[in-house]
Amino acid sequence: MALLFHTFSIPKHKYIFDANTNCVFSVNEEQYKAMSEIKEGIETPENLSVLRSFQEKGFCLDVVIERIENPDGEFIEAHLTQKIQQCTLQVTQKCNLRCDYCTYSGLYKTREHSPKTMSFETAKRAIDFTLGNSEDSPTLAFAFYGGEPLLELPLINECVEYIKKHAPKRKIIFTVTTNGTLLTTDVYQSLVRSKININISLDGPKQIHDMSRKFPNNEGSYDLIMKNIQEIHNKYPDAHENLSFLAVVNPAMDDDYCIQTLFKSDDIIPLYNYTSNFLSELYSEKEINYSDAFLLAYNHEYCKFLLFMLNRLKKENISTIFDNRIGRLELEYRQLSKIPKLPAVFHPSGPCIAGAQRLFIDVHGNFFPCERVSESSVVMNIGNLNDGFNIKKARVLMNPGQTTEDECKKCWVIMHCSMCAAFSDDLTELSREQRLSQCKSAKMQYEQTLKTICFLKESGYAFER
Repeated sequence: MALLFHTFSIPKHKYIFDANTNCVFSVNEEQYKAMSEIKEGIETPENLSVLRSFQEKGFCLDVVIERIENPDGEFIEAHLTQKIQQCTLQVTQKCNLRCDYCTYSGLYKTREHSPKTMSFETAKRAIDFTLGNSEDSPTLAFAFYGGEPLLELPLINECVEYIKKHAPKRKIIFTVTTNGTLLTTDVYQSLVRSKININISLDGPKQIHDMSRKFPNNEGSYDLIMKNIQEIHNKYPDAHENLSFLAVVNPAMDDDYCIQTLFKSDDIIPLYNYTSNFLSELYSEKEINYSDAFLLAYNHEYCKFLLFMLNRLKKENISTIFDNRIGRLELEYRQLSKIPKLPAVFHPSGPCIAGAQRLFIDVHGNFFPCERVSESSVVMNIGNLNDGFNIKKARVLMNPGQTTEDECKKCWVIMHCSMCAAFSDDLTELSREQRLSQCKSAKMQYEQTLKTICFLKESGYAFER
């Protein structure tokens, strides 16, 4: 048995999150002190009296999780044979840039640049496999990935035509992610004609973008990308309907100006959709550190973002880094709906249905759960075009919590854990030590989410609207 609750505070109030009922409630100073001490193992008669008062109301009860097991594992074969939602085709491992933090750069233990390209025969087999194993999915997505996928534009167009020919009545979404250097107006027109949505990697102001996204001769790529975008925008004013931008928040972005002006330093970019993400530490060969100056600037901008949510600041004063943060916070709030209690057989949230949600097929026809995992990993390889899915290996990836079963049974963040199997991957197996090394960060991340939600609720933000 375990007590799965967590105490936390923000300036005005103190709170308890009860994992067993998935509820957050405010407490007074005395209750907060008593419950915090119980978490530390200090069980005085006074503290236990406070605990019993909550338990009489159905909160902070002893939790018995008998087994860590993902309940979706029972249905994995049905998902992999009937419900694939997306297939990402690695059309090439070649690229015309040498970006510092690309997954092919050598910074990560994932993959390296090579001249390898997917043949059309392999692509057709991958498409046939995906179409045949997705018949119960109302919408199916195909994404084209590299390297730089536009180096293989003829192959992409052949794939789209093949898919349309063999699935004329299916609802299919096509996407390509590109560095933008090859995206001329002619290439754009070709992609639009095939109804392919386009994501361009652009990291913000020129001085930031060019630090990391460079050609092999070390020249920055910003000017060429912006030239292409300007020409597309001039010729196709409605380009914002199928073109958007993705940014990686660079550790070198260490002042207020750079964070404030991300996607705002040009007259065209603000007209399009854009999202930003931080550098991933998964599979990184070295630790990724953001400077104190960056963290200070980021926290300043985050405070401004919260004021915007509370209608105290206008949107034009907010960094675009936080543009998709409102949706995430509202989703996290909805996921705090009360439950009767945790089931006896349960698994921490985080793992996907490996292979069904974002199946990644490399140039050789090997299967991986998604494009973010390492192609060098033995445990992440869940099949191939010759043999199909290895159901046993896919099921293992759905249950990474089994490597840390004792700890997971006693973890207050079990319903809101953000760690998928990749967080446990040591390239040969799912590692207990690797997973445990990430736990502190996952807990801190979710505590910050709870604090933000409670602060906004205190300040009058209407999540329920």
